[in-house]
Amino acid sequence: MQLLPISLSIGILAGIWTFVSATYGILTWPTFIGWAIFFFLGANKEALVKAFPPVLAGLILGYLTVLVNTALHGNTLILAILVAVLAFLLTFMMNISWLAAAPSAFAATATYFGVGDPIKAAIPLIIGLLLGYISVWIVDIFVKNDTDKA
Repeated sequence: MQLLPISLSIGILAGIWTFVSATYGILTWPTFIGWAIFFFLGANKEALVKAFPPVLAGLILGYLTVLVNTALHGNTLILAILVAVLAFLLTFMMNISWLAAAPSAFAATATYFGVGDPIKAAIPLIIGLLLGYISVWIVDIFVKNDTDKA
């Protein structure tokens, strides 16, 4: 039963977000990738700090890869070379402390490739990170209040 509070929090927020995103035409699925990134990185305030730079870098590098491929009138070989360079950069970023969460960058790049628009990918990814934080924050409020009563 230890996971009941966080499960309830995430379930309720996921349902609300699905309704809101569908109502306002925001892609729903990238939000869950952002949410997963938040939990992968520790599900705390530091997770947000760790996530934002590599997520933004992944979006930007993915976008630049597509731009360069288009500018070069890329074929399969050019695209493969560009993706190899991209994968190298996304991995090599781990040498830079504030970009070290490379899986976040890979997930953001994959999200951009799936969406095809950096802004339409960024908005729900960032909302997902924030919903992750909110889902933990809600549990902390109730657990703290419950502990205070004991």
